[in-house]
Amino acid sequence: MLKKESKVPRDPVKVDRILAAAMHEFACQGYQAAKTDVIAQAAQVSKGLIFRYFGSKAKLYLAVAHWVFDRLNAVADFSVWQNAPDLQSMLTRALRYKIQLQLQFQDEMRFGMALYGGSDLPETVKPQLQALIQNELSMASTDLAGPVLARMPLREGVSPALVEGLIQGMITLVSQQAQPFLDAHPHAKVEDLEWLVDEVQQYLDVLEHGFLQA
Repeated sequence: MLKKESKVPRDPVKVDRILAAAMHEFACQGYQAAKTDVIAQAAQVSKGLIFRYFGSKAKLYLAVAHWVFDRLNAVADFSVWQNAPDLQSMLTRALRYKIQLQLQFQDEMRFGMALYGGSDLPETVKPQLQALIQNELSMASTDLAGPVLARMPLREGVSPALVEGLIQGMITLVSQQAQPFLDAHPHAKVEDLEWLVDEVQQYLDVLEHGFLQA
């Protein structure tokens, strides 16, 4: 979509450098505080070239959002979710795998968390960003959790969509809890966040069995 809006010929090498530099700046500073001068310097291009390629800082942010999701979806192993025998296995596997991704793709994951948070987004492209987020959430619910929930005997009146929403909220919460630890421990390993896996298993126990005494 963005390429159709711009008739300016683009050097793909420079485009990748701009997107990578912008992702890092947006991930570290947020949208409002991010500086296109810093992005240009890191990408080794002129500030004018950024605006010729993308039109505005807001459209650059939107381009980065698409780029980040494309990168993560390209490397993600969805079978981690889909082949799990039950909900507890799925969430435990998914959490460990997501922590691994956060360690390997720190800028991408930090950018994604800020995007899902939605508190510092450019107004001019907010509808496009919200549509992108909704599409990713729908994909996650249908393609990832869906096959596992389809194999589970949900009680009458509980829809898979309701459980999917609860699971997504839990994963978002856990990711938010993991990010400060990863920021403070840039060389951490997956094992260093095993405490978070234990916490999620407690959440899941409450989700499956309730919190009231039988």
